[in-house]
Amino acid sequence: FFRFFFAHFPMGSGPSAESRASDGDEPPLEGVVDQEYGFRVHRVEANSPGDLAGLQSILDYVVVANGIRLDSDDGVFVKMIGDSVGGEIPCTVFNTQTLRTRETVIRPTANWGGAGLLGVTIRFDVARPLEKHTLHVLDVYPSSPASAAGLDAFNDYILGVGDLLYDGPDEFGEIVAYNCGRPVRLYVYSSRTEAVREVTITPSKDWGGEGCLGCGVGCGYLHSLPRRRTKLAAAATRTSAAAAAAAPATGAPAAAEAAAAAAAAAVVAE
Repeated sequence: FFRFFFAHFPMGSGPSAESRASDGDEPPLEGVVDQEYGFRVHRVEANSPGDLAGLQSILDYVVVANGIRLDSDDGVFVKMIGDSVGGEIPCTVFNTQTLRTRETVIRPTANWGGAGLLGVTIRFDVARPLEKHTLHVLDVYPSSPASAAGLDAFNDYILGVGDLLYDGPDEFGEIVAYNCGRPVRLYVYSSRTEAVREVTITPSKDWGGEGCLGCGVGCGYLHSLPRRRTKLAAAATRTSAAAAAAAPATGAPAAAEAAAAAAAAAVVAE
């Protein structure tokens, strides 16, 4: 249904050491993956509190908030968000690309121009191994669904489909085949921008070539995410400063705060 090229390349159990960013002098936290839990970041709306805090879709897990370890889905984090409207939440974020943590500050507000208090969708989950849900986009054929969606050959990496982190290329293929003819939301990392973006693609068998997507994909040792050129910690510092400048003053009207608190549950739902 779409062309896989990974069989022609060496396969490995994980990315090479070179693919992990040197985001500071601390050693990578290899033991966190597949062991520790947190709130994985999915959709991040532009100019939202989550965006201003530098949160990155799919790769980031919020593991500590206000000094509390978020290792269970017990409602504490959602309540904290509702209780912190007009204030701030210091957070520790683990990134599965760099295998390191960084500090940032999230400022919940109902006045940023979109839905929810953070403008992000989060899912409680174990920190998933990145190599299990990474497909490197190779050739992109003209007039194909992949071309129409703007996938960038050899620079893009598919990390997620909708709210799912697929488990390997076979499951990804099954999801694509099941949704043939229907729009599918992909989370795609670009090695050019070092950012994750949302891409809407409509798989089709009628575009005039092979497969449903019209692109080749690779996985394994040679197709892991490349080493970052910039540090996430530096980006988080800049965006937090921008958020501080844009944050509304505390003491908002009680009615607005009550409505914002009631909307806190929207943070974890599409």
